[in-house]
Amino acid sequence: MKVKQAFKGSAAFLLATTMVVLAGCGGNNANSGANNTASTNNAATTTNNSSGTTNNSATTDNTATTNDSTSTNNSSTNETTAPAKEPVTLNVQMAATTNELENTDVYNEIVKQTGVTMKVETYDEEKFKVQLAGGDLPDIIQVQSKYLKQLIDGNLIIPLDDLVASNGPDIQKPVFEKSLAYSKQFWSNDTGKLYEIPLQIGQKGWGFEQTTGFTVRWDYYKELGYPQVKSIDDMVNVLADMVAKHPKTKEGKKVYGTAIWNDWGTWGLSSMGLMINDGSPVVNNYTDVAKSGFWATSEFLYKAKQKGILDPDAFTAKYDDIVTKASQGTLLNTIATWPFQNVNAELLKEGPDKGFVTLPLDWGFAWAAGNTIAGWADRGWAITKNAKDPKRAMDLINFLSSEQGSRLIESGVQGVNWDMVDGKPQMKPETVELSKAGGDAWKKTGIGMMANQQGLSDDTVLSDGGPVNLFNTPEVFSTKLNTLNKDYSDHYGVAFPAAAYSKYEDSGQVKSLDSMPQDVQAAMAQAPDDMKRIQTKLDDLITKGIPDIVLHAKNDADYKDRQQKLIDKLNKAGAEEFYQWQLKAFDDANKKFQ
Repeated sequence: MKVKQAFKGSAAFLLATTMVVLAGCGGNNANSGANNTASTNNAATTTNNSSGTTNNSATTDNTATTNDSTSTNNSSTNETTAPAKEPVTLNVQMAATTNELENTDVYNEIVKQTGVTMKVETYDEEKFKVQLAGGDLPDIIQVQSKYLKQLIDGNLIIPLDDLVASNGPDIQKPVFEKSLAYSKQFWSNDTGKLYEIPLQIGQKGWGFEQTTGFTVRWDYYKELGYPQVKSIDDMVNVLADMVAKHPKTKEGKKVYGTAIWNDWGTWGLSSMGLMINDGSPVVNNYTDVAKSGFWATSEFLYKAKQKGILDPDAFTAKYDDIVTKASQGTLLNTIATWPFQNVNAELLKEGPDKGFVTLPLDWGFAWAAGNTIAGWADRGWAITKNAKDPKRAMDLINFLSSEQGSRLIESGVQGVNWDMVDGKPQMKPETVELSKAGGDAWKKTGIGMMANQQGLSDDTVLSDGGPVNLFNTPEVFSTKLNTLNKDYSDHYGVAFPAAAYSKYEDSGQVKSLDSMPQDVQAAMAQAPDDMKRIQTKLDDLITKGIPDIVLHAKNDADYKDRQQKLIDKLNKAGAEEFYQWQLKAFDDANKKFQ
């Protein structure tokens, strides 16, 4: 999943794991990181637990494919016209964790093509609640599903039907037809009106590399002799062995094995569900220990604490803190490679096999692939009643949804980063080299930073015959390998990193988002007030209870005892009642969707 702008939200995120993304979802570009996260497709086990923040078709060669929901007959992506309208500045709240987009090449091209300057505000749930209560919302927002009813009932967002008709020519094209109908049916509070414009619609593949999973430093893993990882115990042991061999940084700072970030709602606390998920569409994430992302994460962190490798800030760190720790070399593992993007560029300068990767496990789940009409959950575009110029707001949304805008977001500026060669769109070699090197020069392009905002999925085939993401071609895969990627791929006997994962799905050993009914999950009704109250209580108990257990359990027996006491509290607070509501909501949505 790409996460430089992601974070998965609730209803489509996982009833059993997490939602991603800051989505979300497997990124193909070197800077795919914390803003796509929340990233990723919709959900991997429906769970309304995770608020806060994450891919491509599961074919082995990862080439772009055309299907009914993604093929387009739009005009050529190389048509560019200077905006004929007066420039305007709009406040845009994005599903993103950092605001690094402004003044990048992609951002500047959006301004050039639309005449709209985006004053970007990253989504912060606590701030949003205040804005919501006071009706003080920015011009454009990306809707978190759990707030949709309140937004519509309070007339805080406006119907978009007429605006699409007048200012959304690209959104009116056939590729969006099913998605708009879906939005009117399931995301309208039973009004039948269009309040949200879905994004990231269509088929997704595995891309170039898998960015969510068991993350380790590759050269350290080699040093250990490539030990097998078959369980959470194995994960902890591998990290403990790495810390034992490399207890301090060159500057003398203590190195820790793992930590989570805690500013994406309950995402961090249930993030192990991205790997241990068994594919069940609905799971009691609070009390079903065997299937719960919460309890898998708890077990992992507890065992890390017992080994002495749990970062002391594990339950207080925010995403940016994790990025800092990664950059300082004091942290060896998180649930994704996103925080390690910057340090990877520096480590490559020190040695050809130095850097952080995710290990392909031959069991569990991989957050990748999938096909969806609804697109990525908790990111649909909406225009608020406060919009100073709703038509210009729709102009911007239309561009970001279009072939041209989607291609710009994932492949950069035509003539600068890619161009037409012999009638076919091709990434320029110098752009591929920039992506391999990473660092500030690559970040300045802005490529891949707005995956949470693009209308069409990376593998959608456009009217010029190429995919949205021009990195997703065999030709680029063969040239994009840096020395770290090549060493990794050679070890696993594959042509590029993601193929080390996809082969396990092909053999049936691993499940991906291809097995998830994502559109049904995204169509689930919003929880009624009584269920919201129960969920709030459950989340409060779990977010306070798990850290207490992990930090204070003296041994395995004590851990089990504390775990059971918390589960008893969760059951008393309504965990089973909430789960039964989830089951019914899923069944009801499934019947409607069919």
